[in-house]
Amino acid sequence: MGLGMRVSRRRVLGLVGRLGVGGAVAGLSETIRPTTSAAADRDGPDGAFVVAVDERPHSYPPVEVRYVTDHLSGPRGAALRWGLNAFARQFELIEVRVEPSTSPMRMSAALGSPVPDAHVVLLSQAEFVRYRESGAFLKINDLLPKLHSGRRIEEFHAPETFSVRPGQFDLLAFEQHYFVPDSFTDDNLDHSFPQAAVPDNPRYPDQYGLPFELTISGFMANISLAEDAGVRLPDSEDSWTWDDWSEWDARITDPETGVFGTWARDDYAGQYMPQMYTNGLKKPFNDALTKTMFERPEALEAWSYLVEKVVDHRTSPAAGEAEELAGEFGDPFAAGKIGIWPTDKVSVLGHYIPRIKDRFAWTLLPAVVAPGGGPPGHSWSMRGNLVSAIAEADGNAEQAVEFTKFLAGPEYQQRVGSERGHVPVHKAAIDARWSLAQPPHGMKWLKAYADRPDNRSPYPFAGWERWWDGHRTLARKGWTGELTPAQALEACQGWGERYLWLKYAGRSPYVREPVYA
Repeated sequence: MGLGMRVSRRRVLGLVGRLGVGGAVAGLSETIRPTTSAAADRDGPDGAFVVAVDERPHSYPPVEVRYVTDHLSGPRGAALRWGLNAFARQFELIEVRVEPSTSPMRMSAALGSPVPDAHVVLLSQAEFVRYRESGAFLKINDLLPKLHSGRRIEEFHAPETFSVRPGQFDLLAFEQHYFVPDSFTDDNLDHSFPQAAVPDNPRYPDQYGLPFELTISGFMANISLAEDAGVRLPDSEDSWTWDDWSEWDARITDPETGVFGTWARDDYAGQYMPQMYTNGLKKPFNDALTKTMFERPEALEAWSYLVEKVVDHRTSPAAGEAEELAGEFGDPFAAGKIGIWPTDKVSVLGHYIPRIKDRFAWTLLPAVVAPGGGPPGHSWSMRGNLVSAIAEADGNAEQAVEFTKFLAGPEYQQRVGSERGHVPVHKAAIDARWSLAQPPHGMKWLKAYADRPDNRSPYPFAGWERWWDGHRTLARKGWTGELTPAQALEACQGWGERYLWLKYAGRSPYVREPVYA
């Protein structure tokens, strides 16, 4: 069965041991807490999370649920350790065995195709789309209404926006969570723009899991560097433009001290796709999924704007320089060498709090305004906890769904907001006072990013990873100067057309209204 940890009322280990896989060791670190008393480990009036226990008996027989995840260290691991103990207090006879996600899928002799190597597995949107049609996952629509809710949160920062009843997780519950199509529901490969905020009504989708982890793009900034350069950072919507950004880059950059105005790099989700969207690009693929849309002028303008910061203006470090600047801190922003950083690392602030400590003041920023005049366009992606088809075969499907539901629910997700290893998928949790507490400054912008109506996922399809491998190889050449920005993006466009036209044989996307023919 492999090395892992089991947690139950009878044996609450809390993942305080070490997980060994193939000689590697992945141990959970101590809890990393934001500067708020809300991160207390116990329930009660002076802790974070006031709860009430559902008094209905949980009559499950003793059973083991195996869970494959990569949330094994740092703030993510701390949240999971806390969650396993909380779950064990509610469901005494369900033992959860956590296993690392080094190889989450295995071949099924019965199905002749890959299935998760556990009862519940954390997978990306693209992975879910790839394996869904092979029968890897269990449809759980009929199981959800039967389940207990365990505990419920009684005290939230914005209680008027939140309510939950025992057993509730039907279509209405989607409105309490952020939703990305085709991440845990079958939405017919939805490539619509804007993407749906809830499953398309009245179409109730086939559901194979529940939302768990959100990653989104945004901006971090070093307040101390900005103040030293006489730059007043923006703190309101629509308050800065690409021109402002370029000016501030030049003022903050100091070659003698190794300080740069920004850190522009080959970052699809965190940098150039969000700026393409902000500049007016609606989505990366056409409706028929036969080509990419990098041929459009708004895409080239955004791409060139970022690349030129590195190769022409020298207000951003090149790849080799960035590694040198990072030093012991992991990256140049944490090292205090970057002024403004467009990045999806705003989703994992819990990793940065102990790295930065009090060496400098830092903040999140509102989204920038691009010449194309579109609304701020963020990239986001969701990973869901998927219930495996083998859960039904092993006779523990209800218990697997119960655990999956707990991880999506308010009690666990508010802990995510405190630890900050990823963005909570529960809307009330991201708005809780401990989720908004400093550091860094400007935490309100994380919620603003997530609430944008024009956020876009990678729009995955069955061969997304193969397309991405070819695209990434060509895109890199623009950042190294091997190709001009126009040449690099033209090469990416050519690859997309060749791959999608000649090699993609999967499902055609669903679109509510035409976007790009």
